[in-house]
Amino acid sequence: MGVEIKSLPLIQIGISLPCIKPDPEKNLVTKDHPAIEVMTDFAIVNPVTIEPFNSLELALDRMKSMGVRLLLVTDESDNIGGVITSYDIQSEKPVRYTEDTGIIHSDITVGMIMTPIADTPVVDLDYVRQSLVKHVINTFKELDRPHILVVENTKNKQMIRGLFSSSQISKILGRKVYEPLHASRSLAELKQHID
Repeated sequence: MGVEIKSLPLIQIGISLPCIKPDPEKNLVTKDHPAIEVMTDFAIVNPVTIEPFNSLELALDRMKSMGVRLLLVTDESDNIGGVITSYDIQSEKPVRYTEDTGIIHSDITVGMIMTPIADTPVVDLDYVRQSLVKHVINTFKELDRPHILVVENTKNKQMIRGLFSSSQISKILGRKVYEPLHASRSLAELKQHID
């Protein structure tokens, strides 16, 4: 019978060590791999959320501490009512909101500048399962958005299943795949731009 482990024992090492690098011939994701391989799957990973009444400062702090650039905004039923990105917080959006409403910057809440879920780009999981990574990258570019939500339809009910993030895909592929020009545009603005 083995020793019961309660914590990991530390070991002694030298003053410098080489770091292993991925074998380019083995298991690396490319733009021709299935898109599902680069989706953040909320069936496996907990989504990072925030309530709409919280301050922009708290939202940005949560993003930094969790290493993300987008938070899902929950409503009173703990459903997702919108999204807020680091770009939303650090762009001219809060300044415009202050000018339009007279509310001082420090009193602006997440719910005031978030993008409502109905205005957020969303794709269907069934279609994602048929797509490749390069299709996701093309969608980022076409929408000029760094994030795309994925919805799953089960028993006539829609649920947010996951998320595509251009920064996460860039890390996985080992190169920058997309740099947003106007990441704060709403879906309505995107549709108007495309028409």
